[in-house]
Amino acid sequence: MRIRDVERLTGLNRKAVRLYEAKGLLTVERSDNDYREYGDEDVARLQRIAMLRRAGVSIQDIQLWQNGVISGTEMVEKRLAELRDEADNAESQRLLCQRLAELIDEPGFAADPAAGALLCSLPESGDGGEDQAAGADRSAPHIVGFDIGTTTISAVVEDAAGLGESDVYTVRNRFALPTDNAWEHIQDAEAIYREVRRLLDFIMKRYVKICAIGISGQMHGILFTDGRSALSPLYTWQDERAGKGSPSACDIIREKTGYNVPHGYGIATYYSLKLADAVPRGARAICTVMDYAAMRLCGLSHPVTHASNAASLGLYSFRDKDFDKKALKKLGIPEKILPKVSGDVIAGSFNGIPVAVPIGDNQADFLGAVRGRRDAALANFGTGSQITVPADSPELSVSTPDIEIRPFTDGRYIISGSALCGGRAYAITEGFFRKYAIACGMTEKSQYEVMNRLAAEGIEKADLPRVRTSFCGTRSDPGVRGVISGISEENYTPGSLIAGTLIGMAEELYGMFLALPHEKITTLIASGNAVRLNPALKLALEKVFGMKVTVTEQRESAAAGAALFAGYAAGIIKKT
Repeated sequence: MRIRDVERLTGLNRKAVRLYEAKGLLTVERSDNDYREYGDEDVARLQRIAMLRRAGVSIQDIQLWQNGVISGTEMVEKRLAELRDEADNAESQRLLCQRLAELIDEPGFAADPAAGALLCSLPESGDGGEDQAAGADRSAPHIVGFDIGTTTISAVVEDAAGLGESDVYTVRNRFALPTDNAWEHIQDAEAIYREVRRLLDFIMKRYVKICAIGISGQMHGILFTDGRSALSPLYTWQDERAGKGSPSACDIIREKTGYNVPHGYGIATYYSLKLADAVPRGARAICTVMDYAAMRLCGLSHPVTHASNAASLGLYSFRDKDFDKKALKKLGIPEKILPKVSGDVIAGSFNGIPVAVPIGDNQADFLGAVRGRRDAALANFGTGSQITVPADSPELSVSTPDIEIRPFTDGRYIISGSALCGGRAYAITEGFFRKYAIACGMTEKSQYEVMNRLAAEGIEKADLPRVRTSFCGTRSDPGVRGVISGISEENYTPGSLIAGTLIGMAEELYGMFLALPHEKITTLIASGNAVRLNPALKLALEKVFGMKVTVTEQRESAAAGAALFAGYAAGIIKKT
């Protein structure tokens, strides 16, 4: 049948049909006279696509589903989560527009700093970039960047010439393993690698010239490998086993070496397993999950790690730019169990494509969001949160487990302050209100929409409760807990408590920021969905830091940073 019949049967116009063909969602046979000939199966496929698009499912997710990267259930569940987020955004926009209607015609409004902050807090409409790849030349050279996160696995396809996003793909990291121990946080490392490989295979089918691959991911955590496959789960950065007992593995490391290696850091986790005689038989090395992915892709027999990942494991010597061999010896840790530390280089190749040595997600996020700016700090909100500034020297005026110098790229450094809660503090608050709603007989429902509305109304109030958001402890003191103070009859309200929590999240980072070399910092760049989807958090950051906050344009800045780094390492992109 011809296109006019397809339009009638599917309700789609020919422009939409052509777009879905260009996106690879439909392959149509041509007749001898070069006309497209559509069959019943094509019509059925277009009807399914039309139904999914009316539900708001992205073209990228339909691509992943059709190619078997994700299941239909995963695709629909992801869209349901997006709809909850969009409802939050729509409500925030409505409230902010109401405030604009009251203020916008007032004399001097445009010059009022508070008005400027209000205008900047309006979230962008849409998901940004849904059809970015519609005109992309898929035969042109591209770079792929991966970010293997705690909750999602993302891939960004960047144009190698202009480094603009061509496509962004995100799937859920659904590989957490069940455990009876609240302190144990493990994931299925082999399943994570298979997901990365499926995503990469799909991208390579769509883009003809992939000229480099970059990988980033969750730092600190480790897995054991025999050089061929994973022998253990991934013990994530949230795993607390090394901090348990008296003395704990962390205590013994500090006593024997003088290094303060917090729980969740790879060497502390390894040492606690070694003390418990729980190291898997046949283990030849430990490494981060992104180092493992690169090892498997490149067919290496031993993992290679960037200095950024090596430092995240602990016992790293900035002087030697390697693990501290004397400290390792004091603990009886064999050097050969550790990955080989490399610089800004190519680790190997996958099907002839250079694969860069993986870098830490903090470094990749900073690189992708800040690029070469020296006057900007980065505030990132995920499960935890971090404040990061650039540095030229590995010297710290303040040295605590919460604030640390980290190797960056090109022989430079970044200094980061890390909070364990971060976005999780807001999630904990949402859980509180959700449980109350259930106790009132309401059906279980996300409370973020109401919380964001109340926060937007209360964030500018002067008399808010003081909320210390260290609900999960800190790296320097895992036993410390959050505090709510300054409660009065007037501010003991849900809205004030929620707004106070956002201010507390910002204040936890600001306290670290003051201990960093911040004198030349004039701009704060924010990344992460917590700030992207909640305008009130952006306002809280501006209020606490006293400077303009710019939310990064990259939807997946760590994956974008990994792609940029791979471009540098492969000599495709000039360094700025």
